[in-house]
Amino acid sequence: MDCEQLLLDDAAESPELLILSVLDTTLWSLQLALIGRFPELIDDFAEKRAGPRARAAKQLSNRAADLTKAIERYRKVLRSERAPPPDPGDRYF
Repeated sequence: MDCEQLLLDDAAESPELLILSVLDTTLWSLQLALIGRFPELIDDFAEKRAGPRARAAKQLSNRAADLTKAIERYRKVLRSERAPPPDPGDRYF
């Protein structure tokens, strides 16, 4: 889970960050709840013995992890767009 603090200026410039912040927390909570209900999700070998509900939970957990990665990629792009350009005087020859 990304614990980066969301600043007011960032939220004003990119309001979708507010929703992504809530979604990030929700996905983290979902992962914890699924593992609490289906501890076998952390054991790759138990998946073959799992019932349909546990297999569906595993698929949901995987999709939540994929979405979490996509959110982080989006934030990384935003950070790179907002980064000040490098100072030409800082280059070493």
